[in-house]
Amino acid sequence: MVDDVLITGGTLVTGYDAPAAGDLVVRDGVLADSPGPAAGAELDARGRLVLPGLVNAHDHLRSMLPVTRRGDTNGLAEMIRSSQLASEVATPEDYRRLTALAAARMVLSGVTTAVDHVYPLHRPGLLGAVAAGHADVGLRAHLAYGLMTNGPAALVDDIDDQVARAVAAADDEVPADRLYLAPVSLRQTSVEGYQAAVRAADRTGLRLYTHIAESLDEVEGCQAEHGVRPVELLHRIGFLRPGTVLVHCVHLSDREIELLAENSVAVAYCPSNHLRLAKGFAPVLALREAGVNVCLGIDGMDDLFTEMRQAVYAQGSAAGRPGALPSAATLRMATGDGSAAIGESVSGRLRAGDRADVITLRTDRPALQPLADPLQACVQRAHGTDVADVLIDGRLVVRDGRLENADATELADRAWEVTRGLARRSGRENSDDWQWRPLISTES
Repeated sequence: MVDDVLITGGTLVTGYDAPAAGDLVVRDGVLADSPGPAAGAELDARGRLVLPGLVNAHDHLRSMLPVTRRGDTNGLAEMIRSSQLASEVATPEDYRRLTALAAARMVLSGVTTAVDHVYPLHRPGLLGAVAAGHADVGLRAHLAYGLMTNGPAALVDDIDDQVARAVAAADDEVPADRLYLAPVSLRQTSVEGYQAAVRAADRTGLRLYTHIAESLDEVEGCQAEHGVRPVELLHRIGFLRPGTVLVHCVHLSDREIELLAENSVAVAYCPSNHLRLAKGFAPVLALREAGVNVCLGIDGMDDLFTEMRQAVYAQGSAAGRPGALPSAATLRMATGDGSAAIGESVSGRLRAGDRADVITLRTDRPALQPLADPLQACVQRAHGTDVADVLIDGRLVVRDGRLENADATELADRAWEVTRGLARRSGRENSDDWQWRPLISTES
């Protein structure tokens, strides 16, 4: 049983209601109307903003790989190849250590739930190692089991065998309601691979997840090979259904937007990634107007506060008018809309009966003062480093900016050991293409 926690003196900011002073009661892992009979711990939130926990609807948490010296100009293909080189020699313990550090980065920046799209899963123990990395820190994670048919021989095997392993992982390595069957993309997974995932989903009830419509090259290639656009292809094979999450959706036709709405498919929007790789502007406003649930993903970038800010600015630029995507709607995309997209029982409203996923933000930083508009400050001025406290299911995972369940420096040191080991085992330790030496040592 989780101890009661009283969160007092803060300003509640949800994006659903106007910011207001208020207290929260956490009892048995959920928000309650009143404290229980046992006295609880008090979390003093005076001078802090109190928000629902953030939901990162798309990421690859173990992909904290060495950065190339040409990193500023690397595109998607180079990033994929970089990941493959390291994955070929990675062990389950490598996956666990990299995931744990990334999970720490998540919770320290206010993320309470994340979808981790994991691949390649080419040897036993890798998925379980990723799940263990999340647990080491206390992050709630959904795992999207990546299915690949195209790639180096060391990373790819028979698609039916991959699907069978994914199905077997449900309720063994990962709870079934937190597991997706997740073909990687049309670039890395054949249509037959997508169809195998659909058949397994029909049989087991597992949900579906994939990257789609990420680049113009993908759209043009799909049209040339299959005669339809990517989302139309997914519709043709039965991939679109309630519970499905599609990542990116940058290049969509009006008909594809209609198909997403008609089939109750959610979209994970990753604005910083789109800007970093010059993919274009996803039609978020048109998707929302059509009734599609659009949530936010970090996808290897900074934090969800940055994603909220980038979403507001990118959509304003695409529409040619500031405020086209309001701050309140953007905060909901990062909280309640994300929860709804992945089937979690967290509304984002900080109301009684919700899971007690709660974060507090310090407001004594110069960037957040004067605090005339708490909502606008959260969405357009705050950073992950402003997060003070994080509760997941009522448990304090971060307090006063420090991990409760792990040591951040130790996690970083272990991840750096992994990085050096991957460089050595892949034969690229002395390559001019790679920089393996940290600019700031974590060693004492």
